[in-house]
Amino acid sequence: MHSTRIAAALGFAIFAPLSAQEKKAEPAPKQTFITNVQIFDGKTDKLTAGNVLIEGKLIKEVGASVKAPAGATTIDGGGGTLMPGLIDCHSHLAMATKSLAAFENSTWEEIGARTALVAEDALMDGFTTCRDVGGMNGKGVKRMIDSGELRGPRIFPSGGFIGATSSHSDFKTLTMRNPRLNGTNDSNIARLELGFVVDGRADIMTAARRNLQLGATQLKVMAGGGVATEFDPWHSTTYTLDEMKAAVEVADDYGTYVCAHINQPKTIKRALEAGIKCIEHAFVMDEESVKLMVEKGAYLSTQLTGTSSELASLPSLTPENLRKLKLAHGQMKNYFTLVKKYKPKQVFAVDAVVMPRLAMKQQRDHEIWLFAKHFGNFAMLKAATSTAGELVAMCGPLTSYHDGPIGLIEAGAYADLLIVDGNPLEDITVIGGNELWMKAPMREAGVGIETMKVIMKDGVIYKNTLK
Repeated sequence: MHSTRIAAALGFAIFAPLSAQEKKAEPAPKQTFITNVQIFDGKTDKLTAGNVLIEGKLIKEVGASVKAPAGATTIDGGGGTLMPGLIDCHSHLAMATKSLAAFENSTWEEIGARTALVAEDALMDGFTTCRDVGGMNGKGVKRMIDSGELRGPRIFPSGGFIGATSSHSDFKTLTMRNPRLNGTNDSNIARLELGFVVDGRADIMTAARRNLQLGATQLKVMAGGGVATEFDPWHSTTYTLDEMKAAVEVADDYGTYVCAHINQPKTIKRALEAGIKCIEHAFVMDEESVKLMVEKGAYLSTQLTGTSSELASLPSLTPENLRKLKLAHGQMKNYFTLVKKYKPKQVFAVDAVVMPRLAMKQQRDHEIWLFAKHFGNFAMLKAATSTAGELVAMCGPLTSYHDGPIGLIEAGAYADLLIVDGNPLEDITVIGGNELWMKAPMREAGVGIETMKVIMKDGVIYKNTLK
């Protein structure tokens, strides 16, 4: 039977291809022209006068000679600073609860709703990209943001934490059973796959692949002890070299990388030997470990609020947490000296976790100020723009954002931009930096930084008070 008759018999409609004249013309990408600004490009320690032409979601041209095309929307920057949107390389967008116990007792609806609110807060504070490093199950909220259904930053999710029994990701209480031993899972966090407590090469690889299946763009392992959990001694290394290599092998096969929660020099060196590319925290580094970090080209992602004495007043900390905090603060004394001496590749990291969403905003503001205080305004801005953009791009083919680089103002980069009233190279408060942390006045939900006049992501304007 003739193929057309077969198709007709099966109820399929057969259409001839449209001619060139009949094809509907695609609308031209929207153009936005920004003028009367001083430009911080994300990598140079000075501002340059110029104009920027945006076409669709990308920057098309940058320079003093760039002119506004006919029909373009023009934004007069009023002499302010145009800069890349900020990048937080250590977010926990889903963990806006008062304590780990409250997080464990949250339903999936609560967690999803809180995540959406915290994500919107981040965007409206000028953070157009966040690398989420644990506690978010894959790409659900990310997908809704990318589709325009929710307002929020670009998200690079790590999926659920991966850690060993009695590690920094073992959030179970002592009365919860270990499913590895008896097959029963009492943990809500584990059931929702917001964290995996796994030991041994095979189970680590399974957890890693499950995270990637759910949409992770990179993996996060808990390789050493921390302060905010109960059962991992501060000095401990909680994964063997072979266990760390198991996660790295999976990441390599998927074209991405592993970051790791670490504080001790021994653990840093083991992780770097295993092939881990980004060290989170590293407060107790020594000369050998930081030199190896530089030699390997690994990134350093440290939240500096971890060095603050104000941490002891966090209501979520138990007596055991406070004991570990005192021990940790006694061992951090060489951190700033070693980082300034050897200059590893630093990225900006807030690590606001297990606290209400408005407290997360307070910590973000203070983290900006602290980074600038210790390393200078330019170092802070570079760490939160171009260097952070390099790190998130290391997920390679797993990224959802294939069209250009992030964290730069240059032709071909994503149009994730801020216009601020003032010069952040001289005054870090114009992007929200605040010398006060917990004593700072609580900012309103959904209200951003007053001196941040324009927020653009993907060429879409989310805030413009210059009108």
